[in-house]
Amino acid sequence: MSKTCTLTLTRLHKVAERLSREYTESVYAAKQTLSNTKVSSYLGAEQQNALRTAAQDATARLARAFRVQDAVSEVRRALGDANVKNGVSPKLAELDKFNRRLKVVTELIEGQSPSMISIDQLANIPADYVADGSSYESKRPLLHVRMLSKDDLDGLRAEFEAIRAQSYALSDEIADLNKATLTLTVSLEVSKLAGI
Repeated sequence: MSKTCTLTLTRLHKVAERLSREYTESVYAAKQTLSNTKVSSYLGAEQQNALRTAAQDATARLARAFRVQDAVSEVRRALGDANVKNGVSPKLAELDKFNRRLKVVTELIEGQSPSMISIDQLANIPADYVADGSSYESKRPLLHVRMLSKDDLDGLRAEFEAIRAQSYALSDEIADLNKATLTLTVSLEVSKLAGI
């Protein structure tokens, strides 16, 4: 038996997450039972019956996990098709670009330290200063040079703000596109596991 559901793309993403989690947990539990069951000694026919029952339950859970995995694949395929149809895919690629760029710019900005000296300040270092390393016991540490000028750093900060604004706007646009609905038919078992 099956059930037909019409859900938003956002909700279908959640369904895929839930089903993926169910698959992972079920496979782990089945593998533990089928591969790691140990006993300290033979306790009789009841023990053997209990072990056979546990093996049957684990085998059934593994079969269910594979059915869930099939459903996850179908949901993801449907989401992928809907993302292409609604123009979400290129926007997701653009958002990924913005997020990666924000990470790099943030690391560069946060990597600047008050203890750094500018390239121009190197000329003020006494001629007899010779660093003997960067270890804890060094008397004269290596000089940490600020490679970015104040203007360069200000430019990075402005770029960060611009990229962040673009990222926020694009995230909102994607969220709006994910309000589109999709109709999908799933088994009652999968429907129950996914909460739909």
